[in-house]
Amino acid sequence: MLSRTVPSLAQVGLIGVGKMGEAIAKNLVAAGHSISMFDVNQENLAKIAAEDPANLKASRCVREVAEECSTVVTMLPNDKVLNHVCREEGLVDALASSHDKSLHVSCSTVSPYTSRELSDFHLAASAGSKYVGAPVFARPDGLALKQASFTMSSACPDALSEARTLMEPSNGKVFEFGNDPGAGNVTKLCGNFLIATTIESLAESLALAEANGVDRVAVKDMLTSTIFDCLIYKGYGQRVSERDHQPGGFALELGLKDVGLVLDTAHRSGVPMPFGSVMKDGFTAAMSKGRENLDWSALGLGASENAGVDVSKAVEESAKHLPEVLRPDAIVKAKKN
Repeated sequence: MLSRTVPSLAQVGLIGVGKMGEAIAKNLVAAGHSISMFDVNQENLAKIAAEDPANLKASRCVREVAEECSTVVTMLPNDKVLNHVCREEGLVDALASSHDKSLHVSCSTVSPYTSRELSDFHLAASAGSKYVGAPVFARPDGLALKQASFTMSSACPDALSEARTLMEPSNGKVFEFGNDPGAGNVTKLCGNFLIATTIESLAESLALAEANGVDRVAVKDMLTSTIFDCLIYKGYGQRVSERDHQPGGFALELGLKDVGLVLDTAHRSGVPMPFGSVMKDGFTAAMSKGRENLDWSALGLGASENAGVDVSKAVEESAKHLPEVLRPDAIVKAKKN
């Protein structure tokens, strides 16, 4: 049973209850909210709701959540799903028709153009329907510890204040980026691009050390305790140096999606990003080897393979907790058939 720290506040809707959504839901409950949730994975949704039935309600559909809650948070995997939920599944229509004032806080990593279009779509449905782009920097374990960072922006200044009041006490820090609904998403893409290039640069550097007989883990330990002493280098340094790419944080296929968003935004903005093309090729190569369900740090295996290192045991070990059909060898076999 989840414990509460303050008396009950307003009911909040949540669409998308994967690992990240689950952490957001539980943090909001701990802050005093009750949650009405929906996810296409009904079995997992029911399991989460059963942990605290007084505060976590499993809803039957998107519209039911929006009709019950004037504030809805979405935590969805990509632009296509977010658009489908907002348009075809009726999130925006239900919010506009059920409430004089409503707030949609989108925590998904999507294109800034998607956020701008959805902001307009909300306002066209109702002047009181407000959209906040609020992508989050965190892996599920960090989010559960309220160590997230939200990069928020909205065409409605008061909506930013409402979103901050909701998310900052319960889930982590909020950084505001003004009245362009896509600005927070641009910031998130900048950050994810830097993480992706960090994974690749770590992998290449450690492959160089290993090829010269220097212990790759020892090199990582030295660098991340001195000149690269920060969260990203430490966390991904451990995964890359030890070739530990067990899933559960951020899937490799999502890394390819985000690099694609970076390149699309760069192209539409007239900004050359040559490293982005290198990253896209690296993720695409990893996908061709069936590694989409591993952690996105598995991008780094390519540098070892290019240096002549057999990484098959590392891949097998990293994938051992996946269902057989989601393991790299099974995916490659299925693609061939």
